[in-house]
Amino acid sequence: MLRGLLRRDRLSGQVAVGAVGLLLVAALVYGVGRAGATYRVSDVGAWLGATAKGLVVHANGLAGRIDGKAALPAARGHAITVVQDGRTVLLVDETTGVVSRVDPSQLKVEQGRDLGAAGIQVVIGGGRAYTVDAVHGTVQRIDPVTLAASGPVTNLTPPLGRAGVDATGRLWVPVPQSGHLVPFTDGKPGTPVTAGRPGGGLGLTIAAGTPVAVDSENATATIVRPEGPRTIKLPSAVRAAGAGGVRLPATAESLTVPLLAARGELTLLDTGTGTVASVGLAVPRHRLGEPQVLGPRVYIPDESAGALLVYDYAARHAEKPIPVSGRSGPLEVFVKDGMLWANDPDGSTAVSLDQDGSIKHISKYDDKVAGGARKPLPAPGGGGGNGDPRPGDRPVRPLRPGDPPSAPRAVDPQGDAGTITVTFQSSDFGRVRPDGYVLRGPAGGPVPGASPAQVPQGGDYRFTVGGLQCGRPYSFQITVRYTDPRTHRQRNGASARFTSGACKEPAAPQNVQADPGNGTVAVAFDPGADAAAVTGYVLTDDAGTPFPGVKPLGTNAAHRFQVTGLSCSRDYTFRVAAKYTSGGRSAQALSETSATARPCTAPGQVTGFRATGVNHGASLSWNPAPGYDVGYRITANGATYTTTGTSYSLTGLTNDRQYDVTIVALNGAGEATPAHATADLAVAPHARTYNGHNNEYTSTILHTGPSTGDPRAGTFPKNFTGPVTVLCQASGTSVTDDNDPNLKSSVWDKIDYNGVKWVSDLYVNTPGSNAGQFSSTLWSCS
Repeated sequence: MLRGLLRRDRLSGQVAVGAVGLLLVAALVYGVGRAGATYRVSDVGAWLGATAKGLVVHANGLAGRIDGKAALPAARGHAITVVQDGRTVLLVDETTGVVSRVDPSQLKVEQGRDLGAAGIQVVIGGGRAYTVDAVHGTVQRIDPVTLAASGPVTNLTPPLGRAGVDATGRLWVPVPQSGHLVPFTDGKPGTPVTAGRPGGGLGLTIAAGTPVAVDSENATATIVRPEGPRTIKLPSAVRAAGAGGVRLPATAESLTVPLLAARGELTLLDTGTGTVASVGLAVPRHRLGEPQVLGPRVYIPDESAGALLVYDYAARHAEKPIPVSGRSGPLEVFVKDGMLWANDPDGSTAVSLDQDGSIKHISKYDDKVAGGARKPLPAPGGGGGNGDPRPGDRPVRPLRPGDPPSAPRAVDPQGDAGTITVTFQSSDFGRVRPDGYVLRGPAGGPVPGASPAQVPQGGDYRFTVGGLQCGRPYSFQITVRYTDPRTHRQRNGASARFTSGACKEPAAPQNVQADPGNGTVAVAFDPGADAAAVTGYVLTDDAGTPFPGVKPLGTNAAHRFQVTGLSCSRDYTFRVAAKYTSGGRSAQALSETSATARPCTAPGQVTGFRATGVNHGASLSWNPAPGYDVGYRITANGATYTTTGTSYSLTGLTNDRQYDVTIVALNGAGEATPAHATADLAVAPHARTYNGHNNEYTSTILHTGPSTGDPRAGTFPKNFTGPVTVLCQASGTSVTDDNDPNLKSSVWDKIDYNGVKWVSDLYVNTPGSNAGQFSSTLWSCS
């Protein structure tokens, strides 16, 4: 674990606690004039860690300055995680496993508690707080003020995923082994929601207060709403991200959730509409953090460069990176109250941005604030000092006499005609003089064809590499070689890394973005560098073969292809090639990155769903669901049916019962939230009135059931032709009329005649009476 690492998951207030130990966190406030002094920090702000100084500071995002700070002298240099929700602010010392609470009004830390286990998450939101033990699979509610346990322990199947709290204060805990999200309300578990395949990875983000689970191995996202889950299919790049899955934020204040795969494939899921867009970003092979969305931009932490990579997905182009620390190291990046924050927890700087992308640089060690020192704050190593001498970087000290040489300086690569020539300046050194310099590949191996093999100290500081391809970048490093004065052995020292093209010819297009339509995909891109020589652009598949049926674009056309006639049942992967002429021959520069899209969007929920009971069945109807190539899955009585129409007839049901019927709209891009209806097959509302007949010679005996063997229940008098309410019909014993042997029937009528009774259908003038058949106007009794 990097020393001083500070992570944050806002809104859900989720943290991960590392090692377990005991730490009595002594909190003191620098510069407080009297005991019990009350302070007010800005509402539009955030608490940030400054672990090298043993501080947490509160920053005003609009003003770009610090307006409060509290000290943790015993935790200086520890890994501290800040968790905040409203006025509740918790600090977790990951080095010791102790949780403490910040009192913002007093600018002091209090209520320390040892969590007592490794891998604990502390989750707060909606005035509630929980501990989630991912390793042992336990969940427990705690008091957010005293931090004491306030509910029973619930055991789930470990390991658990990162938990979060939705807009209603309900906790959601991913259980990857079962593929479920388990909700907790006031500390009590509810009915699990299926969100992925059992045994796979299951990530969770809270988007605009709604849980969204991502099953990377199955490439699906499940949006959990009160009316039911909605499943969205994601591009294949999500599945290709591997066992670790895609990177996604713990929370997103907007409806858009960004998902970042290992090679820079960015997927943007609109949880409101279900639309999925894919972007193949040209990102360096750096250590990248979880992407964040604010306004129309996606911000990706580049921890190798200490900067934010920026992509404007509305304008479909990349923007200039935003420096934060300017050096390699952890970055904490999150969105809170409509502002994005990027903090260097080990240094003095932070950055805040608003919805329009306006930047405020923040100096965290400013002393002239509430809780600030009356004298300079002590430096991490002790003694006086005013913090880092340069904003955005660590203090720089000169080389000591025994130090090895620094990395080579002023590296300047130039590419032309398939050859890269790189010039540089000597390393800085003290007593240990460089022996020379070698050119290596990004993995550290020698570069074939590099000339010379080694540049001696004091020589011509220049390397040349030929035989390279145009239109693609090459990464190298120049490493200083020196002799260790203690062992007298030659060693490899520090390296200066660089990336360059091999030609001044056009570079490949970048940032390919694919947006789905109705059987169509729109593919946009940014031209590469040195695009003046480009003669046109060609859309290709992932292998670089021109996509059939799509015409090339001229240089003056909008950088956007429209692909039609595609199937919603599959993904399509696109690249873009820039065409140009090199040495009199046709050439092309193919985009390194690709974008994958399915040419449709998951349909919306069915509306107007009605289930009308009919005899032994139900007649279903609904309005067409919005979407392309939409089908429907119907579930009733334990069976499943499919159709593409807007009506369906269920058969084989039992009368005098109610059936719950569910319908889901679906297509190749996913499934909508289910709609529900109830089919009532009660027979009483469908009773009909008919007159008696065939009673001319004698009275007709009524029974308590559809059999002559059932007890008698009265009679129709002789010559009875009055009205009778027939509730339904059923099969019973066969009856032959005593006076007319041609009248035979095994159909019996359930009637309402001075109470509910049964009579042979021969003696009620129903449509099928004389024929001995059931009448279509009447329902069966069972």
